[in-house]
Amino acid sequence: MQPDTARRNMVEHQLRAGAVLDPRVLDALCSVRREDFVPPRYASLAFAEAAIPLACGQRMLPPRLAGLILQALDLQPGEHVLEIGTGSGFLTACMGRLAGRVDSLEIHAELAEAATAATARQGDAPPAITTANAWQIEPEARYDAVVLTASLPAYDPHFEQWLKPGGRLFAAVGGRPVMEARMVRLLAPGQTAHASLFELDLDPMTGPDGHA
Repeated sequence: MQPDTARRNMVEHQLRAGAVLDPRVLDALCSVRREDFVPPRYASLAFAEAAIPLACGQRMLPPRLAGLILQALDLQPGEHVLEIGTGSGFLTACMGRLAGRVDSLEIHAELAEAATAATARQGDAPPAITTANAWQIEPEARYDAVVLTASLPAYDPHFEQWLKPGGRLFAAVGGRPVMEARMVRLLAPGQTAHASLFELDLDPMTGPDGHA
């Protein structure tokens, strides 16, 4: 199947059918070439509803989950976004298409390098992808949105320090088989509002010691 046909099928049969309905999100997921972010050995699965294996024991977010995250974030043009866990770089590129400015932290240098190359092929302003453990650095900027692409066993406010007042943080909280997608909005210093969004399953985040 040709990539354009497979992409249209992904939008109609996985995204729309899976409650991803925001037109801007669908446009981003359709216009960013997902096949550029998939390891060559899994090219046939580029548009499948699957967590495709990446290097370093990581996995690519399935299309529907990427869509649900983007839809929940409601990114607007001109917003500044921080992603913690670049992975393949596909979500990074989609957020860049929606918001414009994306910084991304990836603990595995091999993934950061591959994602940098893949995002560069999309023709957009490149995201700033840095190899780092987010638990071990102090933020130099404040963001409109922060996205954790791996799960926390219990909610930790550590990542709220990157938020601007009014900014929002997407996190997956809990353990398998079912986790809670949560949106946390910073109302004022030390004051947040939490909203439960949907159920999901994400790999655990690497901790401060470098282990999951």
